[in-house]
Amino acid sequence: MIKSILSLVLILTFSSTKKHEDEYKNFFNQRKDYTSAKTKKLGVTTLNHNLLNRTVFQLVNEKRQKKGLDSLKYTSALNKVSLVFQNKLELRRFTNTSSIERKISKTLYSKTKKSGFDGGLVIPVVGEHEALDYDGNSEFFYNKNDKKSEFKLFYGIKPRKSELNPKRTEIQALDYYSFAKKILKKLESENKRELYSKAYKWGGLHLQWYYKSLNKRKIPQIKMILILGGYATSGMR
Repeated sequence: MIKSILSLVLILTFSSTKKHEDEYKNFFNQRKDYTSAKTKKLGVTTLNHNLLNRTVFQLVNEKRQKKGLDSLKYTSALNKVSLVFQNKLELRRFTNTSSIERKISKTLYSKTKKSGFDGGLVIPVVGEHEALDYDGNSEFFYNKNDKKSEFKLFYGIKPRKSELNPKRTEIQALDYYSFAKKILKKLESENKRELYSKAYKWGGLHLQWYYKSLNKRKIPQIKMILILGGYATSGMR
């Protein structure tokens, strides 16, 4: 009887693992280098969620590999849950990450179960970062009359009509790769133990605009929810 139960558990575990591995391969069915991520800049109407998600996920895995850990395997079940919480908390800033993570954690387990993830260990890692290459200190202004810039944000003070040379330096949007590196660095300062724990085997994530930041007085932000999953019996590092 015990042998039969153990065999069934092994079969189910193998089937589940195979399913997650197939999803992971499909997620990375495009080129695995960063050529597109390094050349394409972030935009509001043109945001490629798949490219952005994939770039961040791949960078996390590269760091895990350097630390001698297995790569996280992508699962659409966890990705769906991260998207659910993004929509639910659409207008919420993620600067107070511990508060947001506690809010998500209250219903995370039941939501991942309903979505089809069968691991008993799930945690959220959330973050937010500026989408423009802003230096963090300088004064800036919004120029609604500029036709060439999507974000219309420039360093300095707004030019006066009487100025002979009213040119100002535009605050450029980050490319996908640079943004991914910056948000990962920020995540590491708060969630390093979770990101690089051997307890977590799977992951799903979603990044999208923090829509309230898209106004003329703010530097636009993109926020992220990453769901890490494992089995409760996995050893914590």
